[in-house]
Amino acid sequence: MVKFLIILLGVLFIFACGHQEGAIQKAEKSLIFFSGNLENVIIQIDEIEPFTPSHGKHYQISPGKHVLMAYRDGKLLLNKIIILGNQVTMEIRIP
Repeated sequence: MVKFLIILLGVLFIFACGHQEGAIQKAEKSLIFFSGNLENVIIQIDEIEPFTPSHGKHYQISPGKHVLMAYRDGKLLLNKIIILGNQVTMEIRIP
């Protein structure tokens, strides 16, 4: 009986000392949101399909350099180059 307990404790000890190795990495994404006068505004980012922004809504975009243009009634309001880091949220103010 004593041998059985010693073997059982030895096996438990071996399995209890397991070692895990690895790294947790967050997904590469950035967020932008728009403020200011968004009435009749169309946003164009790089070659992505143009969209109409909403107040309080965050839009996911990949980190890096992007060309952002904002139009109102066909007139260019804003032409910016934005550089986004990983896990960054940026506010774009529309005049």
